[in-house]
Amino acid sequence: MPYLLKGIVFGNDGRALSPWHTTKKNGRRYRHYIPQRDAKEHAGASGLPRLPAAELESAVLDQLRAILRSPELLSEVLSQAIKLDPTLDEAKVTEAMIRLDAIWEQLFPAEQSRIVKLLVEKVIVSPNDLEVRLRANGVERLVLELSPKPIAQQEEALA
Repeated sequence: MPYLLKGIVFGNDGRALSPWHTTKKNGRRYRHYIPQRDAKEHAGASGLPRLPAAELESAVLDQLRAILRSPELLSEVLSQAIKLDPTLDEAKVTEAMIRLDAIWEQLFPAEQSRIVKLLVEKVIVSPNDLEVRLRANGVERLVLELSPKPIAQQEEALA
């Protein structure tokens, strides 16, 4: 059972939130992230509730998508990405972000998780806030992965 944020989600006390699931008598499984402190001490010790995994993951993905669609971010990323790969330009970066947005739902959970971990350093949850901290070069690395390669490079890769 995949947990998209495993290893990168923390409470505002700095402690990790752990993947957790419960199975009801009818066989239905419910996925959560629970504060480590609650698991070690007692429920409620951290001040955070059990967080339904689907809702938390969805909220993080919504923030990520908003960031990736942001023109301000694209212009910031562009200059960094061009330093890493001089063949990139604004059109290629924009196309890469649009492509990721369009195919996201078709990606296997393992690939979604890999991309999230490439982009996100840490997710910090507090009782009434959610902060997504991006990796310094995560977006640039993702753009390079998603950019269409020139035909010559594709042929080299296949050879």
